[in-house]
Amino acid sequence: MRAIKSQRRLKPYFYSQSAKVGGVGCLFGFAVAYPLFFVIASSFGLESDIPIRSYDGYTVLVVFIFCFLILCLSLFTFCALFAFIYYGIKCKKGYIDREKLINIVFKGIYPKRWQRRL
Repeated sequence: MRAIKSQRRLKPYFYSQSAKVGGVGCLFGFAVAYPLFFVIASSFGLESDIPIRSYDGYTVLVVFIFCFLILCLSLFTFCALFAFIYYGIKCKKGYIDREKLINIVFKGIYPKRWQRRL
């Protein structure tokens, strides 16, 4: 909850940066997860040219759960990776310190000076 509140209170410039970094991370995360869906389905014996209703409901549910977990893991991993790269460069240049870098990347908590006063 703190991370969501922290991001919603960002000043427009920092919110825009955060949204762009997150968007790129999500695009790459989905691009990696999508081919994995077919690998998972084929490992459970599901073929893409056969209607899904012809398979056992339990198998379809397990495949759906695995695919959903892979999608969540992939999105989180790539968003964190791109945030680490982007804000890591800012850390190297001295704009933010290491503690703020860790808070942004892994906790989603942004510095107070980036947030609007409410």
